Amino acid sequence: ALPDQFGGSASLNDYAGQPVLVIVASGRKLRWIGQWEKTLRAKVPELVSLRVADISDDPKPADTEIAAVLRERAPPGISILIDMQNQWATDFQLDTGEPCLLLFDAEHNLVAKFRGRPRDPLFTEVVTALRAQFPASPSP
Repeated sequence: ALPDQFGGSASLNDYAGQPVLVIVASGRKLRWIGQWEKTLRAKVPELVSLRVADISDDPKPADTEIAAVLRERAPPGISILIDMQNQWATDFQLDTGEPCLLLFDAEHNLVAKFRGRPRDPLFTEVVTALRAQFPASPSP
């Protein structure tokens, strides 16, 4: 579980039995988290997602500083998890210079991994992978 900017926390375990898309991006590239979320929800409305800000700055700012920046920059009510230890980036060997998307099936097995900005052809690949996990999505 990781903390968010509102003092809460979340983890994959909170979504037992559901496929989950985890969007991981550098704390400096947060706009891409929102862009992925917005464009994907338009195609897959039932999407379950976690958004993670990878904090790789050296020296690292304080948790409270990061939380304040996220509250200021994130859309209202959108929780972004704060990964101060770079756990997601390390565990899944991610280069968060561009956003990384990890798709987990309902048993939370990693089924797809993507990296890049939300544009074709990558966008089409991600939507196709999501529709396989969320079959109730309408066709394009």
